[in-house]
Amino acid sequence: MVRLYERARDAATEPGLKEIFATLAAEERKHCAIYTDLYELYTGKSAEGEELLGEYGKFIQLLIKEITQSLDFSSELTQEDLINRALQFEKNTLLYFSEVKPLFRGKAGALIEAVCREEKRHIQQLLECRELLRAGSA
Repeated sequence: MVRLYERARDAATEPGLKEIFATLAAEERKHCAIYTDLYELYTGKSAEGEELLGEYGKFIQLLIKEITQSLDFSSELTQEDLINRALQFEKNTLLYFSEVKPLFRGKAGALIEAVCREEKRHIQQLLECRELLRAGSA
């Protein structure tokens, strides 16, 4: 997750876009720490390499795969392509957490809700960046 935004920041040529991607990378670092802590709190296990079982587990694994596919890119992307990749990542992440949110109660549920609000804010920021980019190239 963080890697996507760091690579996008490095590939971006617009200073404002570089700044947005740097900010999103920092916020995703915080999110990763929250996810790991929540997983370990609920399971008592390390989050690394854990496989979810059953039909619901399979569904969650497929969502995770969908989210992480947008993280890799080897070719050069346009500024708009970078924004679109980031948007897809944020939308998929929001879908994932909207799906698993009911599994969390109390403080953990509040943390997931806060992350969902941040993901929505990220989507808004990226949409605004894309509009500015399109307006500047028109």
